[in-house]
Amino acid sequence: MAKIKEGLLPNLWDLLVSVGATCSALLVPLELIPTLLKPVSAGSLEWFITTLYIADVVVRLYRLDRKAPGRRPGDRLAAYWRGGMLIDVVAALPVHLLFGPSPWQLLRLLKLVRVAQLMHAWRQRRVQRSNVLRLAFFVYWLLLSVHWITCGWISLRDAAVGVDAGTRYLQALYWCVTTMTTVGYGDVTPVDNAQTLYSIWVMILGVGVYGYVIGNVATILGNIDPARATYLRQMERLSAFMHYRRLPMLLQGRIRDYYGYLWEKRLVYDESDILRDLPSSLRTEVTLYLKRDFIESVPLFQGAGDAFIRDVALEMKPVVFMPGDAIIRAGERGREMFFISRGAVEVRAPNGRTVYDTLTEGDFFGEIALVLGRPRSADVYAVDYCDLYRLDKAMFDRTLAHYPDIAAQIQQRAQERQRRDPT
Repeated sequence: MAKIKEGLLPNLWDLLVSVGATCSALLVPLELIPTLLKPVSAGSLEWFITTLYIADVVVRLYRLDRKAPGRRPGDRLAAYWRGGMLIDVVAALPVHLLFGPSPWQLLRLLKLVRVAQLMHAWRQRRVQRSNVLRLAFFVYWLLLSVHWITCGWISLRDAAVGVDAGTRYLQALYWCVTTMTTVGYGDVTPVDNAQTLYSIWVMILGVGVYGYVIGNVATILGNIDPARATYLRQMERLSAFMHYRRLPMLLQGRIRDYYGYLWEKRLVYDESDILRDLPSSLRTEVTLYLKRDFIESVPLFQGAGDAFIRDVALEMKPVVFMPGDAIIRAGERGREMFFISRGAVEVRAPNGRTVYDTLTEGDFFGEIALVLGRPRSADVYAVDYCDLYRLDKAMFDRTLAHYPDIAAQIQQRAQERQRRDPT
């Protein structure tokens, strides 16, 4: 619980500072237009933001102290200076008190650098939703830019008689949106050189934004669900292959059903490939989390020890069987055993009619033939789609070679269980 609080409080503080920076970014341009917003109206909010920014400087120094308790004050200040101390200090200056409404207030907008850093950190930590965050952050900066451009247009145009501040802002916002989206109805037009040049600049900016939106939003939306994109590419390749090779329609249907199941269960990524890219420590930890319960449930492996379980878990490979598939056939030499992660199988007599047993999630089969190397004595068929883990005999024997005591125990238990388990 203490670790959760230690991670939550800094995030909440950074979020509060970002909200203050956003309020400042919205407020400062409005304050620079004397005929639009009275300075008294924003005085309390300005003081709150100033206090927040000053407190943020203290908090960042405190964080450096927590990260390196033995570091001297001078070293902490030097580290903070390299980390952007000047931005925080300048943004915290009470320029509204010193100079009143003036362009110096734009220095407050430097705090938006911290907002950008927070967004970047969020995208790195939330990889699964990185594209969604990217879209949300783009909308954030776009709305801020529209607000700034709107305020600039208001400052260039004289206030009409009898028009209140809200209406002026709404009319300027309308002009900004129509210009940046390249619609440009022409009902609001520049009347002097300054407005004309400003309009030209906004039009050029709007074309760039429009192109960026079209290109990136399409990419973002396409990458929101990478599993779907992988599935569609795979199906296109399969369709081309099946058409070229003229596979029977029944076989084509089974292939599509198989990949449809993988898509439904989000198994289009090969588990082995994903784990292979992890460092060995993480790969072992994830593998044990997924497979420890299966291995420990096998009576032959009980009391084998953590080292043996870890090595066996690393050798297990995921496989998928479709309804009606024969997983094991009677008379075959036992070369593997299976653990059921999802689905159900039937253990049948060689005649195919007598059902010995039905195994479901968490069960296993084939361990006797795996250990003793004898032919299978029963058939095993998949009842529905089955996600299994397979343990190959050659890999299993190679693992047992490092544990001779455990190998002897397993051999003895397998012989005792042989009569009670037909597979």
